[in-house]
Amino acid sequence: MLLSSLTQSGVDFAGVVGAGPRAHLCPAGICVSRALAVLDGETGVEIVRGDQMTEKKTDTQTPDLTADMLAEDLFGLNIRGVKSVYTLWVRPRRYFEAAQTPDWGGKFTPSIRLWLSFFAIFAALKFWWLGSSDGMTGAYAAGFAQAGLQLPAGMTYEEVGAEAVLLVFGMVPFLQMFAMLLLALFYPFWGRPMTLTLRQRYLFGVILPSTSLMPILMTIMIFVPQNMMTLYGVGLALVTFLIDLQAGYRGGFAHRNGAQRFWRAGLLAFVVVVLNTLTSVGAQIAGIIYINQKYAFVPPG
Repeated sequence: MLLSSLTQSGVDFAGVVGAGPRAHLCPAGICVSRALAVLDGETGVEIVRGDQMTEKKTDTQTPDLTADMLAEDLFGLNIRGVKSVYTLWVRPRRYFEAAQTPDWGGKFTPSIRLWLSFFAIFAALKFWWLGSSDGMTGAYAAGFAQAGLQLPAGMTYEEVGAEAVLLVFGMVPFLQMFAMLLLALFYPFWGRPMTLTLRQRYLFGVILPSTSLMPILMTIMIFVPQNMMTLYGVGLALVTFLIDLQAGYRGGFAHRNGAQRFWRAGLLAFVVVVLNTLTSVGAQIAGIIYINQKYAFVPPG
């Protein structure tokens, strides 16, 4: 080939001008600023040479930004995320099989990202829930009144109760997040060897269906009267347990059979409910202690 023979003979490409059979040579250094296009007769590939390599610029087009992308910007959820949650409810085994692949089979949104997206939705709805929930505010107000908390002049127990509810609900998501991350690290009863990444994917996949119902269940709590709050909390824990149990049984532990499959799914669902209850109680205790300390040295009204 012409290009190969020129290369092997040591010809300086900076001194080659022209193309094909009409190529000619000029003294090295004189044609430094000129470009050479050599056409290889066998391959038909045009090679561009010169004192500086110039890349052909390609026109770039701005990708279309759709409403689906806007939804992901706002809430972390898009059509793929909604499809992922739907699959976890209808055919959870498919979702957990995809979790074993590096890119989730190119079909689903990672479980921890979806879980965090729902917490972002909770944060957006929190002030509406708390501002409309007379039951929760009343329960805290009654507790502070029974404890004989001395309030500053002009302040009511309902105002203190609202402050406590806001504080508690602000702490709960972070405590639950910390508890779930620890559970993903140390929970050993998956029934097969699993990497840390896969354990994290499976755990958040199991709890996602119940998490997806929380906006509805928390909205219902707005209308629960004060004397029914404890009963509603117990019912909420039971519903969470059953949903997590079925998600684990139908998806996360589908590789096991019979009793092995059931007890492993049941144990994980139970541990999740216990941790959620402990974090909720811990946040309430911390909130009550904070309010007591805040107003302990305030002159009573």
